[in-house]
Amino acid sequence: MTRSQAPARIDLLLALGVLLVALALRGLYLRDLVGVPFFEHLVGDARTYDAWARRIAGGDWWGDRVFYQAPAYPYFLAVVYRLAGADLWWAHVAQLVLGAIACVFVFAATRLFFERQAALAAGLLAAALPTALYADGVIQKTSLSFFLTTLLLVPLAAFARRPGIGRAAAGGFVLGLLALTRENALVLLAVIPLWMGLRVGPGSRRLAGPLAFTLATLTLLGLVGLRNWSVGDTFALTTSQAGPNFYMGNHAQATGTYVPLLAGRQTPEFEGPDATRLAEQALGRPLTPGEVSRYWFGRAGEFIREQPGRWLVLLAWKTLLTVNAFELPDTEDVYLYADFSPLLRVLLRWLHFGVLLPLAVVGFVLARRERGATLLAALAACFAASVAVFYVVARYRFPLAAFLLPLAGVGVARLLPGIYRGQWRRLLAPALAAGLAAALSNVPLIDATPHRMVAYMNLGSIFLEEGKLAVAERYLEHARRLGENVDLEVHFGVLRLRQGQLARARGHAERSMALAPRDPRGYALMARTLRREGRREEADRFSREAVRLDRARGSGAPLLE
Repeated sequence: MTRSQAPARIDLLLALGVLLVALALRGLYLRDLVGVPFFEHLVGDARTYDAWARRIAGGDWWGDRVFYQAPAYPYFLAVVYRLAGADLWWAHVAQLVLGAIACVFVFAATRLFFERQAALAAGLLAAALPTALYADGVIQKTSLSFFLTTLLLVPLAAFARRPGIGRAAAGGFVLGLLALTRENALVLLAVIPLWMGLRVGPGSRRLAGPLAFTLATLTLLGLVGLRNWSVGDTFALTTSQAGPNFYMGNHAQATGTYVPLLAGRQTPEFEGPDATRLAEQALGRPLTPGEVSRYWFGRAGEFIREQPGRWLVLLAWKTLLTVNAFELPDTEDVYLYADFSPLLRVLLRWLHFGVLLPLAVVGFVLARRERGATLLAALAACFAASVAVFYVVARYRFPLAAFLLPLAGVGVARLLPGIYRGQWRRLLAPALAAGLAAALSNVPLIDATPHRMVAYMNLGSIFLEEGKLAVAERYLEHARRLGENVDLEVHFGVLRLRQGQLARARGHAERSMALAPRDPRGYALMARTLRREGRREEADRFSREAVRLDRARGSGAPLLE
């Protein structure tokens, strides 16, 4: 081995070590994951993605409508299904392998940006990051989005070392794939080409890299836009849901996190049709998917123009949620998975976002004059802003970790030796910055109890749907010990109906109506219960009220399954 070959060999061995650690941890997690009911019982987006992937694997690769949800992940799942069979076990395995490879990308990008010790620390942090393990274990696009985000860093880091058109084009292509997985990643087009131009220096070649990057991204997305135009007269580069999503996070009743357009209809099979139906009812004519999106952008814009102060407060709140340690769930919940996985539970205690962010801040302060630090900080800030401007849930924020991990690796690699050598003056600024970031990130903003309640309620709904009433009751009772809401009362009412406990079903219907007088589901539940009791006249009265309320909210879909 020559002296010039030795460093490359060391890097290769360290990358292999990161890969093996990542695979080992994911193998241990897979053992725990099999015990989680969500492993084989899909809900929410997971169910939609699985059904979509099965259609693609069955030959429907083109589709017949404009993409409402990002398409890259269902096509990835379809490839897995075609190669290994339509088995969720192999989908989980494929994602866990992708997650391990993403850790190697973190190592490689950090090594190109910074020193070897930082790369090793970043790779091992990525391998042990509990939210990464969790993301790899759910049937959601989160795992693929993290993989693509870490992959994007590699050509960018290579470009930082030696600018070239090929590296720029490769990065642009990966960004296009990432935008087809996580649409808000398109905001990075405002940062990366500018940085590339500044890296090259004056002259005609300055524009070559930025142009190659941008053209590669837009060429890929342009093909998707043409496909969307061919099936729905809407030239959408990614999907047509940007408008509804923006409105959900920017209206007078917005909370900063996910709020459905209609209460009780927070699942993908309802979201798209509800967005279209409500927009068409408001405008009084049929609309294309693009027109629907513009309608909801317009509604959000009205709120921003009419109440700018309130919107700025809402935006500040969403920004705080974006950098907070708490992992805001939607359908599935990392903390519920931790109840089934000792490994995840331990890692969440020691390596959550409230630890990762301060470490990244330390790394940035220590390396702020180096070529990679400014880019990574700009990418992280830009991506965080793209989350906050819509609404915040954990899986939307998670790709942000890819930009923080290399900086966190620098923080670990330089902070520990500095402490050992007693370089307190040099570490004062990083320590102060990290303390501020830790305080900001770890302040308790969210009460976790209602979210835990919803997670267990969702578990109960899975088994209720499958007819496993005893198991459903156990999880619903667990949810009730944590709190109550109208959805839980409706689930309990349906459970009692199926158990033949009509008096208790009636009690849940009454409680549903008391909690949400304008929600038609409580009235529909009461109508079904009274009809089972033979009280048809009363049942008809509640049924008419349920239909009236449902028409008032513009649904027109079955009230109870």
